[in-house]
This record gives sequence, structure tokens and C-alpha cells, in this order.
Amino acid sequence: MRLPRRLELLSLLILWRLIGVFLVRTVHVPDEYWQSLEVAHRLAFGYGHLTWEWTTMIRSYAYPFLISILYRTLAVLSLDSALLLTTLPRVLQAVLVAYADYRFYMWTKSKWMLVSLCLNWYWYYCATRTLINSVETACTVIALSMFPWREGHVQGVRFLWIVGLLCMARPTAAIMWLPLCLYHILTSLERRVLLARYVLICLTCAAISVSIDSHCYGTFVITPWRFFRLNVLGNVGSTYGVGHALWYIYAALPVLLGLHVVPFLLSCCLIARRSALFPRESIMLLTIGWTLLVYSLLSHKEFRFILPLLPLLIYTSFACLNRLTVRVTADVRKGLVALLVCSNVMTGLFFSTIHQRGTLAIMESLRGEITAADLSSTDTLILTPCHSTPLYSHLHVNTTIRFLTCEPNLDNVEDYVDEADRFFANATAWLDDNYVKNSEVALPTYVIVFDSAASKIPDFLRTYTLIVKVFHTYFPERNYGENILLYKRM
Repeated sequence: MRLPRRLELLSLLILWRLIGVFLVRTVHVPDEYWQSLEVAHRLAFGYGHLTWEWTTMIRSYAYPFLISILYRTLAVLSLDSALLLTTLPRVLQAVLVAYADYRFYMWTKSKWMLVSLCLNWYWYYCATRTLINSVETACTVIALSMFPWREGHVQGVRFLWIVGLLCMARPTAAIMWLPLCLYHILTSLERRVLLARYVLICLTCAAISVSIDSHCYGTFVITPWRFFRLNVLGNVGSTYGVGHALWYIYAALPVLLGLHVVPFLLSCCLIARRSALFPRESIMLLTIGWTLLVYSLLSHKEFRFILPLLPLLIYTSFACLNRLTVRVTADVRKGLVALLVCSNVMTGLFFSTIHQRGTLAIMESLRGEITAADLSSTDTLILTPCHSTPLYSHLHVNTTIRFLTCEPNLDNVEDYVDEADRFFANATAWLDDNYVKNSEVALPTYVIVFDSAASKIPDFLRTYTLIVKVFHTYFPERNYGENILLYKRM
């Protein structure tokens, strides 16, 4: 098969990722909106909600700040429609990821590694989402393509500019890059010169990041330090779930790699037995093991946290598989390739187009209702698990909205229960206290609720009419439902 020229390859990769922008129409995690688009919307337009991470100043503004520049540009051109506000950031994300794919090919020189990266269902599912983890993964791929392995120019530090800015914006990125940077320094013949370059670049990156954050927060702040103090030392992350110590091994890796987990395990065995034959892969495997170990020690665990390991996982697997002496027929090889492709495509299509799609569609319906009404007399109550839906970044109207919150117990209040848990523990009592028996508060114009919760508050909804019902998922988690509903007060 004739390999396409570089420009043709880059164009194909951009097209592939742009298809993902319009194909992926579901919700993965709240952070793809609440830690990026919502923050950028508030920066650009002056209204919106900031979660507790921003009021405690543990998040870097670097990523939302870039999106806010795009938003301001659209506003100046009078093109700031909700559609463009939600789509263009993902388009730019797709271009970044496509360039990362291209750099991955230029680094590996393997079309099969590139195909494996592009077809990986979980990466395709996440790649064009406005998640800092997706940006981190794309930047990690680009930095790895510049990384000076022992057989290369070991004094090269171009990759460090990306890593330095990345670690300031996403402090946990330092976990993966620590062993690689140590390897870089230890294999250098001029360590003092290299260390001086490290210090200069890291200080410059830190100055840039601190300047952006201090400007956006309105006060001097070093967000990575505050993040470490609150999230790690304070163990605030455990508020949102605690995973088993081996969860990344038995759950996350199989999800991330799919059927590709088999060749990866075979590669681990090969490297362990003949590490001298695989010097580069041995370093990669040590980096993977170290990263998984550190993340396993942290209480809160999610699949997306180990996405930046994907290029190392793929590289290690393929490089070692080339040394296997197992012979297979052409038909068996075709069958294995077909199985790998189908498993990724079918899984990707289900999660990208079906699973958890309702919360996005319901906000489109709400936007249509609100823009056709009088904003001064319209308000909305969202009775879903907190941050289940995006907010002003998808509505782009300055209307009153109340939703259930779930801030951690930062003030160490005894017997603390967040608002969302109080509602789902006794929905009727919460509504009585906040609306029905509260003469100072009027009933909302619109109510958004999952069908599982709606069945528990029939009296409250008696004065409302169901105007939109949208399918959400076949596998509702706790406090979610199969359908999400939009009610309007009669």
C-alpha cells in the first residue's frame, strides 16, 4: 500500500477528527463543560457559574482562557451563536489532535501504530471533547515525538516547552513525565548544561502560567500548589468516588486498550525477559508502571486520567510484537484485524451516538423555549445529579437557573450532606423547603428532571406540563434515568 505524502496524510487525519466533532454527540463527564466551556463563557461574556474548583483557585485558566479568546472574537464579529460557541472549540481541538496523530506517525514510522491510535474507540470518544485530559493527551503525543531518546540528540529540549506548560495547566502530567525527564538528564553527557536549560524553561513556563492565572483570578496565585495542597494533601477528590487500588489494572487498561490489551501483555512479558533488546520500550514500560502506581495510590480514579499513556502503550505493544516468532496464516491475520476494527468501531459508535445523549439534547430544547419567551420572567430548575448538563455555554442566554450542587465539605462541617444528596434522599422534603412552603421563592418556569426522579415528585409536577422527553441511556447509573424530561409550568 502506497503511503500518502505528508500533507495528504495530515489532511486525512484532520478530516477523520473533524468527523468526530459531529459524530460524538453524547456526554462523558461534567468536566468537558464545567472546567472549560463554562469558564470560558464567563470570561468572555461576564455571566455563568463557576464551580468550587475555581472559587478555591485550584484550576489553571490557561485552557479556558484560550477558548475565551475565540468566544470574544466571535462576539466582535456578531457570530456568537450557541451553535458556534459549542462547535468551534471542538473543531480546534480536532485540528490539534489530528496534528498529534501526524506527529505520532512521523515519530513511529509505522502505519499500523497510527491506525491503532486513530481507531482506538476511547481516544476517538474523548479526542474532540473540550476536556483538559484530551488536550494533555494530544500535547503528550507531540512532546513524545520530539523527545530525545538515547539514540537521538540527547541535548534537545524542544519537548520541554510543551511539558512545562502542560504541567502548569495540568499538574498531574508531571507524574508521567518525571521518569522520562530523569532518563533524559541521566543519559546526557553534559548534565550541568542540560539542567540549566531545564531550570530556565521551567521557570519561563511557570511565569507564563502564573501570569495568566493571576490575571484571570484577579490576584497572585500559583494554581499547581493550591491544587496539590487541596486535592492531594486534603484528599478532596475522594468526595467524587473512591476506586479500588488495582482499578487501573483490571478495569481502566482493558477499557482504554480493548482487545489490544492482549498484545500489550505479551509485550510486557517479552520486555521483562529480554530488556536489553528493548531499551526504549523498557523505559516506556517503566514510565507506564510508575504512572499507574502513582494514580493507583490516589483515591479518586477515572478512565480519562490515564489517556496520556495511550501512545506509550501502543508503541510498546507494536515494537515488541515485531519480535514475536508466532506464525499465522493470512486468513487468521485478516480475521484478527477485522475483530480489532469491529470491536473499536461498534463500541465507539454506541458510546459516541447513543449512551448519555439526552442531557445535551434537552439543553437545546430548553434554549429554544427560553429564547422564544420573556427572559425577565423565565427561570429554570434542574433536578439532576449535579453538573449532569452543561449550562450557559450551551444556552448563551443570561437567564436564572438553579441546579443541585455537590461541593465538597471544605469547611469541615459536621455531618455534612451536599445539596444533591439531600434532594435524592428526600425529594419532596427538599422541594417543600425550597419552593412549595417557601413564600419568598416563586415556582420555576421550567423543570428538568430524569424520569426516575420525576416519579417521586408527582405532586410538585402537577402544575407542570411535560413538553419534551429525550432518551438518555439504556444503563442509568444511580440517580439517573433512561429518559430526561423538560416540564413547563402551566
